[in-house]
Order: sequence, then C-alpha cells, then structure tokens
Amino acid sequence: MKNRPHTVHPFQSARWLRAGRWCLYFSLFILHSSLTKGQTREQLTGTWIGVHTELDTNFNCPLPTYIRLSADSSYQLGMVDGSANAKKSTWAIEGDRVRLDTIHFAPRLVNVQDNLLRIGTTFPMVFRRFSDVALDSASTYRQLNGRIWQSDNLTVYLYANGQVSLENPITRQRTAHFWRLATFGKSVFLVVSGNQYNREGGYKPLWQITNVRPNQMQAIGWNGCAVAMETFRLVRNLSPNETSQAIGFQTCSACFQPLWQTTRLSQTARQYELNQLLTTYYQPVSQKEQSGLLTIKFVVNCAGQSGLFEVKGVGEDYCPKVFDSQLTTQLLTLCRNHLAVNSFLHPGKASAEQTYDTAVSLTLRLKDGQITDILP
Repeated sequence: MKNRPHTVHPFQSARWLRAGRWCLYFSLFILHSSLTKGQTREQLTGTWIGVHTELDTNFNCPLPTYIRLSADSSYQLGMVDGSANAKKSTWAIEGDRVRLDTIHFAPRLVNVQDNLLRIGTTFPMVFRRFSDVALDSASTYRQLNGRIWQSDNLTVYLYANGQVSLENPITRQRTAHFWRLATFGKSVFLVVSGNQYNREGGYKPLWQITNVRPNQMQAIGWNGCAVAMETFRLVRNLSPNETSQAIGFQTCSACFQPLWQTTRLSQTARQYELNQLLTTYYQPVSQKEQSGLLTIKFVVNCAGQSGLFEVKGVGEDYCPKVFDSQLTTQLLTLCRNHLAVNSFLHPGKASAEQTYDTAVSLTLRLKDGQITDILP
C-alpha cells in the first residue's frame, strides 16, 4: 500500500477547496512532484485529457483536467468542464529534460505509449491523447436527457432534474450523483460529479461522447479496465416521478480510501462511554475457543450513514480465525446501532465547502468469549 500524498499548505485554504479548483491544483502538485522520461517534442505536442491518478495498485482517482502542449511552446493546464481558470505558461524540451514554466522534470519518468501520457511514478497521472469530435451540445442533450443508457460495463440513468445514477450491471450496486454536458473544443463531454447529497465534490471518470443516435450512444472513457470506446444502448425513457437513489451504501467522496482517514474508537475522548456501551449491549459467549483479537471496520459517510462493514479475527497464535456468529453478530449490531450514529464520530463538513467520510476501526481482545481489552 502506498502512502497517502502529502497535502501542500496553499491548497488547504477554503477558496481552493471547490471541486474544480481543487482538482486543478492537485494536478499541479502531482506534476511538480513527479519526474519525467525524455520524449520527443512531436510525441508530447498536443492536447491530453485526464483519465485518473493512480494512488494505489488497485485504486484510481478520476482526473478531470487537461494538459495542452502546443507547437508554439505554450503550455496550458485546466479543467475539461471549465470549472476553474486554466494555468498558462510555456514548455520546452531541454536536452533530456522537460520544462513546464519554471519547473524542470528529470529524464526517464514521463512515458508516452499507445496514445497515453503517464506522468510520474509515485502517484502517476494518466492522460489520453485528445481527438476533437464535433457534436452539437444542444441536440446531444435532448437525445440523452431523461433516458437510461447501458453498456457492458455501466448503466447510466440521466434524470431531467440533473441527477444521475451509475449502476454496475453485474452487482446492481448503484450510486447517485449529478450530471451535465460540457463542451471542450468542438467536443461534448458527459461530466458526472458530486454525491447523493450535493453536486459539489469529486468527479467520476469523464466520457467524451462521439456519436449519438436515437437508440445508441458511443463514448470514449475509462471503463474500469482501460480507456476504450464504449457503446451504450438505450434501455428506456425515465418516467417523470423517478428519482436518483443509491442502492447500497455510498460514500460522499468519489475518491475515498479508508486507510487515508481512520478513526480508532479506542483513541476517542469517549473511552468511558465506549466501555459502558460494551458492558450494556454485549453478552459474553462463554466458549474456550473464542480467544484472540477481533477487528470491526466500517465507514461513516458525511450524512452519518454507515456501511462497508468488515470483520476480521486472529486467534491467540495470530493466525486468521473465524469467531462464533453469536459473538460477531452482537458486536456488529452494537457498531451499527450505537457507535456509528452517536457522538463518537463527527461526520460532516471539513470546511464550508467540502464534506468528508470517516473510516472507523474497533479492535477487541477476547478471552473465552469475554472482552478483556480494547486495543489502540
């Protein structure tokens, strides 16, 4: 697991925490802390659309920015949807290094391959080469609005009130967000952002719409495995009384990693109250085999809803162990009904403009079914 990227102090001020500006300046931070591989000027020249930032081997954060490296040596970094002012400067290749404005990038760590631009190694940013496809945004909106579209990898519910639901066709898990169309050059992008509570916040992967017909839409974007052209088929029209609702637990952040921000219940100021709750609601299961460490993890989103519960145990020999369901069911009920919803946790706004989710961890030491300690 890679470490969480350090936060740069200027980005912490409230005025930079709006979704578009935060993404833009986070991209600048990654660029400035990345190294590059020598590429030819011809390979780098062009416009590149953000795909994602790789924050772990299996965890990507959508990247709604673009980079434009023009043949006249002008450089531009901005948001595809125009939600923040673009940063403009110059760029050059100087020997085996790349210069963007006054920043010089060392050789061999910018990689262009198969029309993908990869910048950095610690938290690499991935961009795809942009090809402008002319579409009329008004007619595209009329075709998409109020309808359900489905590909092999994704079902998109585009509600007329600006809400959108994204559903996995296999698991049927559904998340709720907001949508709009954005023009970039002559192209039209489907932009999905926010969560089930407000339209501000994290972006989902961008889709560049390339073709729309009455019963079919084609778009380029990240399908979960690769950048590809996806064909979406019209499923049906949405009725006026249908609304966007999540199915299953949904975090508020579109880019939430539980390891980044974890609250250990044993380290809160409510230690005495935690002990009282365990004493009140836990009935010991007196069995000699029920000894070891039991950890319960879950997530509380910005609205105080809990989900993503996970139970792991190890025996006294520190080998994986499955504890009796009479024991684990009690503790899960305790976490759901008494810990996740009370004042142990303070989900809500990290600032006036940004909400956050909280990962929670509780580790108990058990001896013959009795709780003997709460571990830090």
